[in-house]
Amino acid sequence: MEKAEVNTLEDTSIVAFLSLKKFKITPQKADTGKVVFVVEGPDINKALTALYNNENVGALDLIKAFKAIRSSIFALKAAR
Repeated sequence: MEKAEVNTLEDTSIVAFLSLKKFKITPQKADTGKVVFVVEGPDINKALTALYNNENVGALDLIKAFKAIRSSIFALKAAR
């Protein structure tokens, strides 16, 4: 079993791609009030390399993932 890595990211488009790769995504409010995402799973850097190499993903899948990420931002900000 591979050891899970943990990264904190702000870019919603990157987080949406990683969610398609089945990483665990947890939105959190930073001390600044901005929403960040804790990404957990094995080989995050490998998945990021796939993103930067322009790996093919379904357009509708990415749009759906992006909308879900943005929705989590609004929900977290609304829950003061």
